[in-house]
Amino acid sequence: MQSWQTCALSGELIETPVISKVSGHIYEKRLIEKHIESTGTCPITGRPLNLEDLIEVKVAKIQKPRPVTATSIPSLLSLLQNEWDALLLEQFQLKQHLEQVRHELTHALYQHDAACRVIAKLIKERDLARIELAQLQNKLNHKVEVETNNVPEKLSANYLADIEQTALKLTSQRKLLRKQQSYFEQFPNSQILSNYEIKQQHTQTQGGTSLDIQANYVIVGGQTGLISLYRFEALLYQNQQQNQLINAIRFFTIDEHLRFVSSTSDGDLVIYKFNTETNEGVITQTVKVGQNITGLAIHPLGYIAVIVTSEGLLLFYDLRSGVQISKVTDFEGQCKFTSVAIHPDGLLLAIGQENSQIKIWKITSGQLVAQFEGQEGSINQVAFSENGVNLASVSETQVFQWDLRNPGLFQNLFQSQKISSISYDTSGAYLAVGENKNIHLFDIKKQQEFFKFESHRDTVTAIRFAEFNKNIYSCSLDKQLNIYGN
Repeated sequence: MQSWQTCALSGELIETPVISKVSGHIYEKRLIEKHIESTGTCPITGRPLNLEDLIEVKVAKIQKPRPVTATSIPSLLSLLQNEWDALLLEQFQLKQHLEQVRHELTHALYQHDAACRVIAKLIKERDLARIELAQLQNKLNHKVEVETNNVPEKLSANYLADIEQTALKLTSQRKLLRKQQSYFEQFPNSQILSNYEIKQQHTQTQGGTSLDIQANYVIVGGQTGLISLYRFEALLYQNQQQNQLINAIRFFTIDEHLRFVSSTSDGDLVIYKFNTETNEGVITQTVKVGQNITGLAIHPLGYIAVIVTSEGLLLFYDLRSGVQISKVTDFEGQCKFTSVAIHPDGLLLAIGQENSQIKIWKITSGQLVAQFEGQEGSINQVAFSENGVNLASVSETQVFQWDLRNPGLFQNLFQSQKISSISYDTSGAYLAVGENKNIHLFDIKKQQEFFKFESHRDTVTAIRFAEFNKNIYSCSLDKQLNIYGN
């Protein structure tokens, strides 16, 4: 006779008993349900049976007896030893899996790092390719002029007439302004200039070698060919000129667009046009001079560039067309020109030389009218004062001021070991001198220094005064463009 505690199918103790309405036998619920699903009959009588014919019996839970292997201390110790062995085996497997995952993670990180390096290299190559493509497009879009020898030594009559007319106009304007006290009252005095501080600073990717200003715009040329155009605190335009040293950069005027020209140590004269409405710049022409350009100045007419070279050539260019309009060969091969400046009236040129001489050249007559001597070392820069009377020249150790009314008469304004640049203000009352990392301000009338800026970390290469001395601009090999003011 079947016990109510055992299953009619398995003979084992029942955990969840159910009774069949058809046969009255007791089964383990999970076993009879599987049998009904597979056969649909009662396992004892063979009669049809379904799940609705099963009735679950509510009984107390039965505690299963211990297995024989757990009825003694040695058996328990054996069970514990087996469980401990299983635990150690599982721990070993986990450690093995951890090492495998670590190895896979290291390999994945290495692959990720290698992929990042490859991507960075590809991005760099892409950017370089884009720059080269842009430079190639610029070259294809603008005309490159190679100079010939069929150029007159003297300017044509049309150019000379424009120069003389402009000179008369500028001379009369300057005389009229210098008689008006209200004009000079617009300039800050030396005490106010002494209170100037850096109010804006721009950091560039390479040291600055030359700068120029026009209204609120500042253009800077770099050591390895970078041209940067700023307006107030904003960078508007940049162009890289194939790692060529920019030894001079100047604004010029022919129309409503902003235009500027740069000269390089390789003998390129590069002409730019910048649209102030769209903030887009383009190279319009590149002129191959063929010699190292050491000085560049813009005539007051606005569209004539004057160039001197290391071989002693004096060249004139019409920047509207990029054509060379005059080539003076009187000194070619005889001396090395180092710098050039144009008189405010536009009739005279001052040309610095490596042998410490300064030539004064009259443009309209095409003749040498004076020659200054007495300064030590190569004349690295010359500058005319706006008063039309004084000329400043700088060598590496001296700053001289010459009186054009008395040729040969000079004043030794400053001496040092590493003088690099000079600039008159627009009133002609002050002179700024770049010496090593410092900028010295001189009162011309008193012939003495009244202030010194100590804000650069390397050689000061160029200085400019804004209109009415509202700001002072300087660039340096320390990659900083500084703007001083109140």
